[in-house]
Amino acid sequence: MANPSTSSAGSLVKLMIKGYSDPKATSNLVGQVNAVINPETYTLSYNIAYMDSKTLGQPGPTQIFSRMDSGDFELELLADGTGIVPLPSSQPTVDAYVQKVKSVVYSYQGTQHRPNYLRITWGKSIFRGVCKNITVKYTLFKPDGSALRALIKLSLSESVPFETKVQEAQASSPDLTHIRTVKAGDTLPLMTYRIYGESVHYMEVARINGLNSIHDIKPGDELYFPPLKQ
Repeated sequence: MANPSTSSAGSLVKLMIKGYSDPKATSNLVGQVNAVINPETYTLSYNIAYMDSKTLGQPGPTQIFSRMDSGDFELELLADGTGIVPLPSSQPTVDAYVQKVKSVVYSYQGTQHRPNYLRITWGKSIFRGVCKNITVKYTLFKPDGSALRALIKLSLSESVPFETKVQEAQASSPDLTHIRTVKAGDTLPLMTYRIYGESVHYMEVARINGLNSIHDIKPGDELYFPPLKQ
């Protein structure tokens, strides 16, 4: 992302955040909001997860590769109600703008049973993910206590749809990759047995799907069953 981002004609391009109910963040738009003032900086970070070896009496840990974690994206949005940079007409106050940002990135959507999937666009750069944390710091007030300036800090994690994982896995492996919807009476070992012909891989399936427990599934959940070495 460039800062500031401008079009070929020199007009300012505002950073845009769109919220979707679709995991691909390309359809089923729920809401959107633009930056009032484009951020001065943003941070992208990428993590690799390792596990410590369990060898007893070892002089030091051996880091065993586990997975490539999703990328993290952090940025700050400034809302100023002093009139220096006008707020959008649909959000004429700092509080209204903060609520709009929250409704797009943070609010729980009852029909989807989760917050929105997000797409952040600035110029030619696009980030797709979900909000992990939002912090609002108020720094200036009117005599009546209402906010005149707020700094909104967003922390997001990259989110890749199951369908994309399947396509990528199939492109690099002759084995089949599956997505299954949990039905009433299903257990993770049983579903693993149906896919692989044996249930011994259920702990690996739980880890790949980010489950804290093999019992942490319910009807309607979608689970990812990738090619596994048997």
